[in-house]
This record gives sequence, C-alpha cells and structure tokens, in this order.
Amino acid sequence: MLEVVDSHFHIWDLNVLHLPWLDSCAGIKKSFSVDDLCKAYATHEVDFKGGVFVEVDCDLAIKEDEYIFNLKSSKILARIMRAPHLCAHMRLPMGIVGVREPLHIDTSPRGRCLEQSFLDGLEVLVDRNMIFESCNRVEELEDLYQAAVQVPKAKIVINHCGNVKQMTSDYKRVMIKLAKLPNVYCKVSGFVTKDKVFVKNLLDFLTGEFDASKLLYASNFPVVELYSSFDEHLRTLREYFGDDADFFSKNTKKLYQINKPQIFASVIRLRPEKAEYYKKLHANPFASVNKKIKECGITKYQIFNREDLLFSIMEYCGDDFEYDMAKMAKDSETQRWWKETDPCQMRIDGALKNEWWADMKLVYDLNKARIDK
Repeated sequence: MLEVVDSHFHIWDLNVLHLPWLDSCAGIKKSFSVDDLCKAYATHEVDFKGGVFVEVDCDLAIKEDEYIFNLKSSKILARIMRAPHLCAHMRLPMGIVGVREPLHIDTSPRGRCLEQSFLDGLEVLVDRNMIFESCNRVEELEDLYQAAVQVPKAKIVINHCGNVKQMTSDYKRVMIKLAKLPNVYCKVSGFVTKDKVFVKNLLDFLTGEFDASKLLYASNFPVVELYSSFDEHLRTLREYFGDDADFFSKNTKKLYQINKPQIFASVIRLRPEKAEYYKKLHANPFASVNKKIKECGITKYQIFNREDLLFSIMEYCGDDFEYDMAKMAKDSETQRWWKETDPCQMRIDGALKNEWWADMKLVYDLNKARIDK
C-alpha cells in the first residue's frame, strides 16, 4: 500500500481562530480537524502517516501557535508557522521546522522578496536550519529567484507550483532558473485538475526541470476544494506519478527531517601510496556526488584521517537506509567517484565479507544515559 506523507495541509477551529480571508470562501467556511483529514485519506487505498501543517493566515499568529501545539496530534509530523514579517529579529516558536510569510495576499507589498528585512530573515532561517515556505504571486517568482540567489543557503519551498494558472513563457523561464538552485523545492498542488491538458503540461514541465528529489506531494487540504477536490487532486497525481514512494512520502520526510537522525560511524584503511591523491579528491569532490548524498537523506557526513586509517561519521534523516544506499549505488556519478576512491582504500582486518567501510559500534554518548548493547 502506498505510504503518504502530505507536505501541505491546513486545519482550523473557527471557535478558536479568526480567519478573515474565509469570508469570501463559503465552500470551506467551517472548522476542519485532523480527523477530517484522516477521513479524506481513508477513502483511498493509501497508508496516510501524517504530514506538515502549514499556517492558515490567522489574524493572531500567536493564537494559531497555541492552537496547533495544544493539539498534540500524531498526524502532525512537522509545523510551518506564520512569520508576519521576515526580519533579523522575527519571532520563531520552538518546535517548528520553518515559517511562511504569505506573499500572495493583498497586504503583502509588491517586491517584498527583495526588501532587506526579508533577506535578513532568510539569513536567520539559514542559521537555524529552518525552511521558508513561499506562497507568492506568480508574477513575483522572479523576485523570489533573486532573493534565493542572494541567500543561496536558504531552503525555499515553492507552494502550489508558484500559483500558476497558465503555462506562460515567463513562468517557464523563471521556474527553470529556480529549479537549478540546489536548495529550492516545489510542492505539487494548487492547480485546477479539470483542465487535463494544462495539468499534463504542468506536470511534464515540473518533472522535466526539477530533480525528482525536489518535488513534493501536497494536498492543500481543505483549500483544494476551492479549485478542485481533494479526491480528484490525489487521483490525478497517482495517475501521473504512480506509487512513487519518493514523491508521496520520502522526499517530504527528508526535507522536513521528520525522522529522528541516525548516526553511522565506520572505518577503513587508507593506502599510504594513495593518501595524497585521496585527500586531493576530497578537497574538491564531484558536485554531483555531494548532491546525491544529500538526496539520499544524509544531512551530515565527515571523514577523518589518522595515519593509514579513515574514520567517517554520517547523519541520516531518511526512513529506509538500505533503500537510499541502493539508490546511491545505482547513480552513475557516484560509481564514477568510487572508481577514483576505492583504489585508495582497503578493508581493515576483521571486516565482514560484505563490508567495505566497516561499521563501528557506539560505546559512549554524552547525551544518553545509557547505550544499548
């Protein structure tokens, strides 16, 4: 059964929160709960694990924070809360993975992405390892691109395919540029599904320009009911992507670091006659290999050297280590890299037959009371 992790859903209780924008949205002007979301998925043959709650433009952001954190639902796997105004001193609640400043609403000034306070806010998010969710006017995607170039380490997630309504040349041009940036992702949602030709053209374009690891399934529940329906949107994407585990769950888990990090340490010998060449390789590694490492859920990776020994420490935030390592092993650029590095190494004595780098066992952790044997 297909596992689904929804990268973008909303819920609200109108007895608690005031959402002024709902006054013009009669079709969804009522409360929606996590149970309602689960019921929507229950009509499809999928294993819904939960997803990423995204702020709902409540008139009091603090009130929304209190509401969401008090729910304590196991289906809320990560939280994107509202930053009314990105800046160097913005409020960042504990327990969130990122923020969204709505850029598509009437009160957001044109050119907001290029204001210095916005850029300062992106820098703060970089320092905190947080994500910026960009819901912007389609004609301001160029501004978003310029902001991303100025703060290249910022992780930016384009909401709803950039709110596109027509496949114009301007839209394609800027999305191609955004897709080439290493830290820009795109949620596949927000489009009218009844126009099958438009949908096909849009999905063909996105999958042709963005790496598969940077496209995320998103329902936009329950706002999806304003321009399509939850059921039709999910059916449309399953017809196009099939049961692609990366698209429907794994990409979201990795980006939002939903799984607890796993630490792997290993050791191998360095051939003395190849030591300088090995160090030279790693002083300027293949960019394509670094990219693939990140795509496979590895968020930190370091190699240390002492005489003829190499020690590595790896932090993995995916949910299926064997799956991701197999995907890495199939990558042609990674194989090309290994052809350079493997001759520089040799197994340590006592390594298992199937081990190249030999696993090391954790014996002490400052932050753990005890280590499982």
